[in-house]
Amino acid sequence: MQEKMASRNPLVRGFAAAASYVWFPIAFFLARTLPRRLMYSLQRWTIGQYMRWRPKYTAAVRGNLAVILGEPADSAAVRRKASDLIDAHFAAWVDFLHFATRPPADSGALVEGVVGFERILEGRAREKGVLLLTAHLGNWEVGGLMLAEVKQPIHVVLVPDIHPPVEKARQRLHERAGVREIRIDRSFVPSLSVMRALESNGIVAMQGDRDFNNTGMPVPFFGKDAYFPRGPLRVAMATGAAVLPAFIVRVAGNRYRAIIEEPLPIDRDGDRDLALRRNIERYVAILERYVRASPEQWYCFYPFWDDPSRRLSQG
Repeated sequence: MQEKMASRNPLVRGFAAAASYVWFPIAFFLARTLPRRLMYSLQRWTIGQYMRWRPKYTAAVRGNLAVILGEPADSAAVRRKASDLIDAHFAAWVDFLHFATRPPADSGALVEGVVGFERILEGRAREKGVLLLTAHLGNWEVGGLMLAEVKQPIHVVLVPDIHPPVEKARQRLHERAGVREIRIDRSFVPSLSVMRALESNGIVAMQGDRDFNNTGMPVPFFGKDAYFPRGPLRVAMATGAAVLPAFIVRVAGNRYRAIIEEPLPIDRDGDRDLALRRNIERYVAILERYVRASPEQWYCFYPFWDDPSRRLSQG
């Protein structure tokens, strides 16, 4: 998440925002016009240069992978996975732009298969809405576009990108595909929008692996406590919506497989905080399984177990 590690220096932030008006339109144009393999090569070189200039991101990725792999941060295994993760993250952006700007018949070639789609239909048959609980793993943006293309009422909860051109482009692509955005801010409006979407039996996709505002709950993740957001499971407890853990993972041939898991059991009785903890722990156990299988596809560029923004907010 960019804001977690973004500079607090207003001059640096201003320069980065201004620069995005140059580099992102170029990247957007190239992603729409060049073959994907050529774009992968260009982004690998470009991002390699950027990471040398901003080593704190590489250090954060290696620190996270060290916990996941149980290896020292400077080990060959961690370094190799960190390089794979950085490549995969920016390739996912290339693929999102490729998917979103082409006709369904062309962009559908990105999708290798969908596992468990019937669970979405079964959830909607209950008429209390469906909450797709995903993560920054694989290519979640492609998942929203896929649902919109099969005419499902999809709402995506997101934190606006700190770079204005990136955010405007993503918004245009979502609008073009029929994906409705619910943007997180510090008001109650996003929560009300989520509740209304579920009450209308819509589908709401939310990230369950980022504690955006540092109010999350600590639960074990790869053997160490980490903070996860309370909001998604609180919504589930309040609405009765079907909760489906869902992930879009990269597979062989630079394609993606959408996987919708079985409905997550949701506790609502008794002590609400204890019930919330049990619900979050169930989701985190599933997330850990996916991250363990594909650690290079879990995109986290800040120290997940030692979040610097949490220290600042508490200090």
